[in-house]
Amino acid sequence: MFLNGLKTKSIVRKLKTETENRKYTSSHTTIQRVGIIQEAQTPFDSKKIAQLVTVLGIKEQDVEMISYVDKIQKDQKEVEGIFSESGIGWNAVLKTSNLKTFTSKNFDILLSYYTEDRLPLKVVTGLSKATFKVGLNHKEEALHDLIITTVIGQEDIFIDELEKYLQILKII
Repeated sequence: MFLNGLKTKSIVRKLKTETENRKYTSSHTTIQRVGIIQEAQTPFDSKKIAQLVTVLGIKEQDVEMISYVDKIQKDQKEVEGIFSESGIGWNAVLKTSNLKTFTSKNFDILLSYYTEDRLPLKVVTGLSKATFKVGLNHKEEALHDLIITTVIGQEDIFIDELEKYLQILKII
């Protein structure tokens, strides 16, 4: 238990360093890739992806998702697009190829579609190389460039608000 506390502190310290050093720079190009971080229990409605894609002017294959689960089951070990806390080591070192690949991609927009205050979700958001980060959790202002306060499951409202703010910011 003592070591878990130290590990958590090392992860939080690394996350703080990453967020303090991050600066938003506009790319002035059209949106081409979007990443979504979500919890597996409350995912982004797959039927609403088409609406999101239309608003952002991209193709459905340009949207990549990664889902957090509390514990990866034996039959899920090889499943792409999921991760758990065990995939993150001391000092926020990413252990799995899923996490390394997802965080290294240069997404134009990263949607952090979760409201739970879970460290693994924060780590993936914080370490992502995304240009513009949008979140739902108002407690994580340091991690995101834009926070849209809605309830999980109200994707229509989220997409409408996202479109409105992206137009105001001249991103779309």
